Amino acid sequence: MMNNSLIVASITGYIEEHLQEKVTLEELANQLNYSKFYLLHAFKETTQQSLYNYIKRRRLNEAAKVLLYSDQRIIEVAIQTGYQSQPAFTKAFEELFKLTPKRYRLQNKQFFIEEPYSISDYLVWAENQDLIIRQGSAKDQEKILHFVQLMRGALPYLEEENYRQALRFFIEGNNCYLAWAKKRIVGLLLFDPQKQKIENLTVLPSCWELDVEQKLLTYLINKRRPQALYTTTFRESDKLDIGHRQRLLNVGFLPAKQIVEVEYPTESMFLVNK
Repeated sequence: MMNNSLIVASITGYIEEHLQEKVTLEELANQLNYSKFYLLHAFKETTQQSLYNYIKRRRLNEAAKVLLYSDQRIIEVAIQTGYQSQPAFTKAFEELFKLTPKRYRLQNKQFFIEEPYSISDYLVWAENQDLIIRQGSAKDQEKILHFVQLMRGALPYLEEENYRQALRFFIEGNNCYLAWAKKRIVGLLLFDPQKQKIENLTVLPSCWELDVEQKLLTYLINKRRPQALYTTTFRESDKLDIGHRQRLLNVGFLPAKQIVEVEYPTESMFLVNK
């Protein structure tokens, strides 16, 4: 995977330079002097998402910024984002954000926006012996917020100021657990003991092979001895999910029921056999 990092950096750099243009796989392959198949494989292996999905998400997240911070007409934002009509843009935007562009703008809330893929931020070359699990403290707060910004795709619809306040609450209650590797946060678990609920459980995709979710859960269970544990996650086939739902299934969570949280359609899951 390490050999793919420079390729992915070249891909994402090219995409950012041409974000408002039509980017074809053929043109990208010609520019980078690699086969189309190899580019697709390298990108998927490194980022855990398809190149097409990444380009679409980047464009729609930039559109979200324009909707929040400008008064451009929605049709203008649609065309600038690469869509030929407002209905097509609205459909794609709603698939990702679960709100129409108009409603997203009217809410006027400052959400975390998914930024361009940065190799130095997203890739951590770690092995099991590099992992350290510990409680989060007040001095970790800004690093946690940076991690959450990176993981925006795994933690949808987070309003920044509300999240800052909630994070302080979890830290002060000793209910914030972090996985570290190479002096970087690579995993986060926030636990609400009153609800017996895991509010966040997410891991940097480049560390998915290290079973960090299981290690965080084991640490929590040994520390707090919860009677039961549940969480909420993406519904099956949610366009925003690049595999986080499956990660929860892998560690023993089972789907319970579909619910709506903060106007976002999710699914509750309970941990079994723990």
